[in-house]
Amino acid sequence: MYKTISVLGIALAVLSTQALGKKCHLETTVYHRQTSACGEESCIPNDDLEGTGELQVDGSSEWDGDGANYEDLSNGDGVDVNTDGIQFHIDPLGIPDEQDEPTCKVVIGDYTNLGTPDVKNDGDPGVFGTEFHCTHDWDW
Repeated sequence: MYKTISVLGIALAVLSTQALGKKCHLETTVYHRQTSACGEESCIPNDDLEGTGELQVDGSSEWDGDGANYEDLSNGDGVDVNTDGIQFHIDPLGIPDEQDEPTCKVVIGDYTNLGTPDVKNDGDPGVFGTEFHCTHDWDW
């Protein structure tokens, strides 16, 4: 009888752990900003291209965009992430200057997670540009 209870207890513990899983929250961003630095004689444009991301697992930061860059996240090959036993591929979001909104896709094994897109246009004085942002949530 004790063996039955201990085996049953272990089975329930394993199943409850698998049922709860890990809550994953991923945010990715790619942007192009141009700043005009004007002096007395000329204006020199300065381009700022950035691509980054962050993965939080159960509220703790597990990936801080390491390996992500503008080229891969805008129109490149995307980014493969493997952290804390969680593996996925971020598809490119697109080029902010050439499309209206990002393509938000993360491939997790055989599953494709379509995230929530957001577009921000920078209108600060002397600065213009577009930022693509994607948010993804899933259980691991």
